[in-house]
Amino acid sequence: MNINTRIWENSITDLPQGDQQAEQFEHYAREFFMPDSIAPSVYLANVAALMEQAAEENGVQPTPSAAKMALSMQHPIGFPTWFLAAYPDVALWFSSQDGPDRKAVDAEVTRRSAASGAAASHLVDENGFFAHAVLRTLVDLYRERTTSVLECTAPDTDLQEEGAAGSTDEQALTAQQAVDLMAANITRYERELATSYGDRFAGMRPRLTVAGLLQLGYYVLVDHVIPLATLVQASDESASADDPVVEFVERLEIEVFCAEGGDSERKRIEEACHLLRSRILDVVLQTRTNFEETPSLTAATGNFMDLPQFESLRQAIGIRPAS
Repeated sequence: MNINTRIWENSITDLPQGDQQAEQFEHYAREFFMPDSIAPSVYLANVAALMEQAAEENGVQPTPSAAKMALSMQHPIGFPTWFLAAYPDVALWFSSQDGPDRKAVDAEVTRRSAASGAAASHLVDENGFFAHAVLRTLVDLYRERTTSVLECTAPDTDLQEEGAAGSTDEQALTAQQAVDLMAANITRYERELATSYGDRFAGMRPRLTVAGLLQLGYYVLVDHVIPLATLVQASDESASADDPVVEFVERLEIEVFCAEGGDSERKRIEEACHLLRSRILDVVLQTRTNFEETPSLTAATGNFMDLPQFESLRQAIGIRPAS
């Protein structure tokens, strides 16, 4: 699975069951967006433009075709908004066909739709939009006849298969595993600081700051790729959130990925990490439950810092146990 597909998968994971609109969106994602490698950020920018809404503050602009439609305020007839946002170039291409070219396209659409099982009387849905079989055929025809890359196609970096980046370390963590690990560790650190060192860390801000140091000590204290001031700022801005730990983990993940991939990718990374928020919340809630059952660092396993390591760092930064 590549990064782009994982973002779409995460975006539909927690959709409400039995909700018709949610089920429709999942269908669009699985039958169109994922197979065609549509970038979520570009899709959302196009939706905002077509709906005449304010753009998200993530620096992503609508594609040329979507911007053209938004400027003219005239959308090609027969296309639902979700399709116009993901495939604006396809919609404009089809609408521009006329004469013999249009007849040829119409005939091919009818032939392929029929081959897929769609009856000629069902090429338009109850809302007056082209049926999904027609839309699927139009995307394929556009690619075949223009040899163009879809405007909303995700960048190559997001289409690289996870674990296929040439790494020789077979144990390398995937991005999802890294998020899970950080969420679990920071939750345990924050709980331990509140439980055993509550006299020194009664507030959420200092607990988050130290939890971040324990998790990212190398990045902050040794390699200096993440300034201490950035970690403190993340703590300050997270403390008043509905769930400070979830907010803090998301902010730290952004800083880690930016440190590894370059700050020029920050907007894309912010969006990807935000889509992982529900997963972070699940891990945090489960870790809190586990902590209540075994509330001690000595019970932690895996990559969580063991007690001697914790004590060494505790002494180094001047933390004393609660009396």
